Amino acid sequence: MSSTIRVDRSIPGLRVVTESLPWCHTAAVGIWIAAGSADEAPDEHGAAHFLEHVLFKRTTTATGREVSERIDLLGGDLNAYTGREHTCYHVHVPAEGLGTAVDVLVDVVANGSCEPEDVEIEREVVLDELAGRGDDPEDLACELVTGAVLGGDPLARPIIGTEESVRSLDADTLRAFHRRVLRAGDVVVAAAGRIDHDDLVRRIAGGPLAAVLADGVPAPEGSVRTVGLQGWASSSVLVGEDEDAEQVLLALARRTPARDHPDRAAAQVATAVLGGGLSSRLFQRVREELGLAYTVYSSLDQFGSTGLVSVVAGSPVGRFDALCGAVADVVAGMVPAPPGTDEIERAVGHLTGSIRLGLDDPLSRMTRIGRHLLDRDTVVTVEESLGRLRAVSRDHVAAYWLGEPAPWCLAAVGPGMPDDHGGAAGLLAAVGG
Repeated sequence: MSSTIRVDRSIPGLRVVTESLPWCHTAAVGIWIAAGSADEAPDEHGAAHFLEHVLFKRTTTATGREVSERIDLLGGDLNAYTGREHTCYHVHVPAEGLGTAVDVLVDVVANGSCEPEDVEIEREVVLDELAGRGDDPEDLACELVTGAVLGGDPLARPIIGTEESVRSLDADTLRAFHRRVLRAGDVVVAAAGRIDHDDLVRRIAGGPLAAVLADGVPAPEGSVRTVGLQGWASSSVLVGEDEDAEQVLLALARRTPARDHPDRAAAQVATAVLGGGLSSRLFQRVREELGLAYTVYSSLDQFGSTGLVSVVAGSPVGRFDALCGAVADVVAGMVPAPPGTDEIERAVGHLTGSIRLGLDDPLSRMTRIGRHLLDRDTVVTVEESLGRLRAVSRDHVAAYWLGEPAPWCLAAVGPGMPDDHGGAAGLLAAVGG
């Protein structure tokens, strides 16, 4: 049974995209705002994520408890997340409750009031979340290496902010940020599941979100993403001490093509060959053959202006130098021993399977069409996405890996850093950091 994707551009400052799945029992709706942590001014660091917390506390028409009760009565889930380039507020409900759920979601995003007392309550929640992330050496290593690779680019900012920045944010700053990102007029409402496209458009057009956008102001010249972030170390090898840890976590990363670069599909396949699946080189060598690590994988982030390919691995302290040597061998080996046809086929199967597995989930489909319309102003069909990956050959992957790559950076977090582990510097030297 086929789905139908429709796009409406009739509401100023807002686009509506739906994917109708008549056989579904549920529907997912997301409000996508083209502003994330990279769009914050220096005195707003952490505002996008903090705002996401505060808007659910109270609106001009309902208390936070009333918002929660209305969604629970429907049997649904209301949530949000913040990225570096966007924020998404979303709801997933049984289809018969869609109208009410949309009204609640729109009320939160358009009418969230950011009262000072709510800001103070959520400040402690965000600080607790920040402390939890600080206790996770994997998160800390990834944050350090992202900063090292991206340097002064605002994309390097930790999405959640820092303890200092979170403590400095107040209700007035959050309200101003909220108004600015909404009135910039780059908002997408995406929905998938048992959806009536025309009814959803009418509901959005007659609601408070459309009214806020109609009262918008022109986007400022340039983007605040041009504002540099100071304070990151310039060294390629960064360390973080965690004396309570029993493991050392390393994160190795470098820049890679942006999301619309012609080599993006080759980068995706190469990353999957390296460490994206159970048959990948890193997993098979580091975990299956040598038993050096439980955690070992590679990942790819592709933004509008650049990308980031990362390798993450962790091991007990006593095996860390051996882990560094094994990771160095695998990563450096991508050049003299480019992937064979069988490896490419498995990597493509892994990637295309991930896309297809998401087709059974309305929330996954909503995320896909919402991100596409927000980032590209068009929705790439599933078949086109699958076809792009299937067209990647071993020559494409070899050429991508052999092309003039950016230097690698490395971060390591664990006890006794940095002097006790020479393997980290050796790894970086081996891969060309």
